[in-house]
Amino acid sequence: MNNVNLAGQQIVILGGSSGLGLATAQRAIDQGARVHIGARNADQLQTALQQLGPQASGDVLEISDEASIRAFFAKLTQLDHLVITAANNAPGLLLDTPVEQLRISMDTRFWGAVRAIQAAAPKMPAHGSIVLTSGMINQRPRPGMAIVAAAASAVESLAQSLVAELAPRRINVISPGPMQTPLLQSAMNTAQLKQLAEQQPLQRIGDSDDYAQAALFALSNPYLNGSTIQLNGGAAWV
Repeated sequence: MNNVNLAGQQIVILGGSSGLGLATAQRAIDQGARVHIGARNADQLQTALQQLGPQASGDVLEISDEASIRAFFAKLTQLDHLVITAANNAPGLLLDTPVEQLRISMDTRFWGAVRAIQAAAPKMPAHGSIVLTSGMINQRPRPGMAIVAAAASAVESLAQSLVAELAPRRINVISPGPMQTPLLQSAMNTAQLKQLAEQQPLQRIGDSDDYAQAALFALSNPYLNGSTIQLNGGAAWV
């Protein structure tokens, strides 16, 4: 079976104004697709749309807010594919952190995906597909990251559990390892990023385009379904 041709198709990317989502939007446009991106920051959204050009559109979206998600998708009559990179990780030691803070990770990573799928799937054709994002943290949890890891695991379980329910539409997950995104760059200085890269099997950390290539593979391969792509350069196994 030939790969799905993305030319002329509409891809919705939640979290598409920066990092992993923005790189995916650019690669999709390069393949002839149209993209509609959602982002929580209006200024960042406009900057991304200017960068992406006329094949891109978008609206402000708060991934943890059901009304915001419904309003976002209400403007779309149809979409072919959905990619979700948006999430807000909220680390904290389980015994020391208020539940209200801990639940942010689950509310955005997991429940945000659930709400988006509920709103998007009825508007998707049979060839449609969904790509969710988890993270290597669920394989390498560390103190303070228990709920972040649980949210990542929940996303992977969700995709597997929805295969039959969403068929013939497909659903897959990308689980990235360390990625040189604006979020990571804001959390680590140059020396720390260099040290992190040197600790990896490939002597580098991933970048947004690595994710984008994996996302477009998942969108275009018609037999990939219920799978989690481990995009970590082998870091999970050393």
